[in-house]
Amino acid sequence: MQFSVPFFSWFAIIKTNAAEIESIVRRVLATLANETASLSDLLSPAVSPATTLSLSDNVISVLSLKDRLRGMRVLEIAESSLMTPAARDYCKELGVKIVRGINASLSKRKIDNTGTSPTRPQRLLIAGTPLWMPAIAKQLCAKQAHVCDTATDDSSALRLIADGLRAGHQAGVAIVHSPHAVCWQAARDDRLRPAVAPNWPELNDILREVPVNLLILSTKTWNVPSVCNTVRHFFQHLQNQS
Repeated sequence: MQFSVPFFSWFAIIKTNAAEIESIVRRVLATLANETASLSDLLSPAVSPATTLSLSDNVISVLSLKDRLRGMRVLEIAESSLMTPAARDYCKELGVKIVRGINASLSKRKIDNTGTSPTRPQRLLIAGTPLWMPAIAKQLCAKQAHVCDTATDDSSALRLIADGLRAGHQAGVAIVHSPHAVCWQAARDDRLRPAVAPNWPELNDILREVPVNLLILSTKTWNVPSVCNTVRHFFQHLQNQS
């Protein structure tokens, strides 16, 4: 039996295939090291902060990602966050790389209703569901507090504040429809020390007795003037504690 290809040609082919196999193995190992990176991601240039979405939700599902990944190339999630398999598949379909561990770049972006954070975090971050959130922003000093856009629901407002505290804000004020439900949800986050303030007379007792970093106010009992007074009082309290 005779080979139609000379021996040295077979050797060259085997050598070339071995080099290609080694390259593929290296890429696969690199992919496994970075749990959700694809081979194309490994060759792509650094991604700018504008194309990165950072989340610190306890559970990240497809529902929590809906309409939030437009134009995003990277999804940063906290070390403690749990991500559903369906959410991972959803990111893969959109070509979004998942990175575990929110980095310091979060504190360099503007905070709004998308969950990013301001260039220079203020002492206080205000988030809530009332339509009169813009009125609060007009009455408060920008150096004291940053007021987010109106949140779609109570959970979104809480998520904005939680992300903001991780990004450098000292404390937050949440104005929500169901304050006690939000307090229960916030208590599950180790970084949050929530307290519901039912009215102005009890505010001083709360600030004196509890090392709170999240005040929760009800939309049913608080209005624009009383919220602004509370924020100013809370700001002064935090300033005195510093």
